[in-house]
Amino acid sequence: MRDGQTIAYYSWLLKLVSDETDFFYDIEEVKVDGSGFQAGVNQAIKTYLSQKEESLLRSAIPSFPNFGQKIVISKGVYEGLNVVGVRYPSPEHMTGWWLTTNEYDENPDSLMVVHFYHVVFKRPDLINYFALPFGFRICQSDGITEVWFDQQVLVEQ
Repeated sequence: MRDGQTIAYYSWLLKLVSDETDFFYDIEEVKVDGSGFQAGVNQAIKTYLSQKEESLLRSAIPSFPNFGQKIVISKGVYEGLNVVGVRYPSPEHMTGWWLTTNEYDENPDSLMVVHFYHVVFKRPDLINYFALPFGFRICQSDGITEVWFDQQVLVEQ
């Protein structure tokens, strides 16, 4: 371990900061808007617990994405529009999540592959669902999010 090193804590990011003695480290966490780090681990623990609870509520074992992975989104996701999402089995560098809005024009070339953390910072309302395992779907409409498992998503692979 070294000063300034970042480490993943499930779906959140922590950083080690040496204290004045250089014998111990303090832990900081990334701010919810991505503008830097702050002392403590409250948001990291809150995120872990909410994702775990959402998965267990659906009798699913959580599969936590991390900040270094990528996610597929359409126009309108960053802008806060209602989202339809599905988590496909994917290579290790991808979360598996594909998020689209009504602005998606059905042209796969218009989709964007971005780092997971960009979506987390722009859409904190979605983070609870991102640990749902492959095969889950979400559909947001007027502040209500429906969640269900779709076996067909796993069969199509």
